[in-house]
Amino acid sequence: MTAICIKASGAAAVPAQIATVCAMPDSVQTVATADPQIRRHFDKAAQSYRQGACLQQQVATDLLALLASTPQLYRSQARMLDLGSGPGWLHPELKKHCNELWAADLSEAMLAEAETLHLASRYIQADAAALPLPAHSVSCIFSSLMLQWCPKPEAVFAECYRLLEPGGQLYLSTLVTDSMAEFQQSWAQVDDKPHQLAFLPSEALLKAVKAQGFSCQSQQLTYQLFYPDVLHLSRSFKQIGANFVAGRANTGLGGKKRWAAFASAYEKFRTTQGLPLSYQVLQIVATKSS
Repeated sequence: MTAICIKASGAAAVPAQIATVCAMPDSVQTVATADPQIRRHFDKAAQSYRQGACLQQQVATDLLALLASTPQLYRSQARMLDLGSGPGWLHPELKKHCNELWAADLSEAMLAEAETLHLASRYIQADAAALPLPAHSVSCIFSSLMLQWCPKPEAVFAECYRLLEPGGQLYLSTLVTDSMAEFQQSWAQVDDKPHQLAFLPSEALLKAVKAQGFSCQSQQLTYQLFYPDVLHLSRSFKQIGANFVAGRANTGLGGKKRWAAFASAYEKFRTTQGLPLSYQVLQIVATKSS
């Protein structure tokens, strides 16, 4: 059984295509300063990402709907950067909204997947806070569910502001506080160790983006995924490379007894649709001053 994704509210979904597997291209440029463990997790997940990225696809297509609703701003001369592009499955849709598309990701293997579509003109392996691109070089930045992996979001916002031309826009979605509440509460019944990312509150992120000089609009949406059991839930994390947690010892999820206790605690959340996993997603549309 695959996960079922339900959005509580927000924009309508837009069809997307997903890339296939390829060998590593020679054209990928490299600037990698972020945690190498995160990069390795996503490299390993490049081939299975398509099967597990239910939430990622829904959130990205909802963010794309915001971009598509913008007046004819990004059509002819515009250059767009897909920041945290993953395997590039959204590139066929993004290319409709720009003249030239660039793709950047921390994972070399993800970029290899993206290049099979031949829709971006540049593929850049880099930390989102240190991109090897000139100032004022893009008209629009699209970034979906990448920011939560960055240790310093304010540095990413500063880099986006630097790269955008005057009047350019950043379309961004990220996970915020209270995401994965069921998962967190169930593990809290077992131990006090970290088992997931620490998500920042929306208020802190909005303050950080405005501090760079952006004007912005935002909204917060709730998404829910449902799984038949905790085993399928945990496998879904591994499929998309989201099984990295800073500070957690490399001992799996804690042994049979602790795992059984976690599974038992999670059962109290079960519904007729399965075991829920809720996410709080902040959408930001930020505009650089002209």
